[in-house]
Amino acid sequence: MSFKSIVFDLDGTIADTIPLTIYSLREVTRELTGKVLTDEDILKEFGPIDTEIIKKLVDNDKREISAEAYIDSFSKNFDGFVKPIEGIIELLQYIKSRNIKVGLFTGRSIRVARIILKNLNVYQYFDEILAGDDTTNPKPDPEGIIKTLEKLEVKSSDSIYVGDFDVDILASRAAGTTAVLALWSSTGSVELVKLNPDKYFKSPYEFIDWLKASGT
Repeated sequence: MSFKSIVFDLDGTIADTIPLTIYSLREVTRELTGKVLTDEDILKEFGPIDTEIIKKLVDNDKREISAEAYIDSFSKNFDGFVKPIEGIIELLQYIKSRNIKVGLFTGRSIRVARIILKNLNVYQYFDEILAGDDTTNPKPDPEGIIKTLEKLEVKSSDSIYVGDFDVDILASRAAGTTAVLALWSSTGSVELVKLNPDKYFKSPYEFIDWLKASGT
């Protein structure tokens, strides 16, 4: 089968950014409130976009400046935490060489998503980018994927959604796209294969080989 669009998740799919997210949320919370949070304290707040998470964690009169402080911390510490996933640029280049439309839908904020994509020098590969700011319902609701495909003007049956987490598989299935599980970052878990994604790959290079074999 030949696909007309491929939509990617961001965290754990394009880049391994969760460690930096946790670090920036923890440090800004400590600076603005004095509270020292564990990774587990922060992870249990995941769901809303990151700029809303920090506003919840900073529950004092500095709440209104917390989002800017978080974005500043994330940007300043980016190079120390985040490196390109091996093979991602080659994967994006291959997809574009086949005239396939490329989209991105992430549950995090659009401002931080753009920081990540631009710092990794992959922003130019994406035809459409949507983030949690653009949707009402987070994954596993398919709203974000469906809106991205509408902007790309491609049917779900002609599209793939690639992500590294359970909600990505479930959202892809609900949207009617082919669900691809990315197992190439620290967040990827082989346990998720039990959710029966249509395909799963341990590296972007495996994904390229499958696309070639499928005629895409």
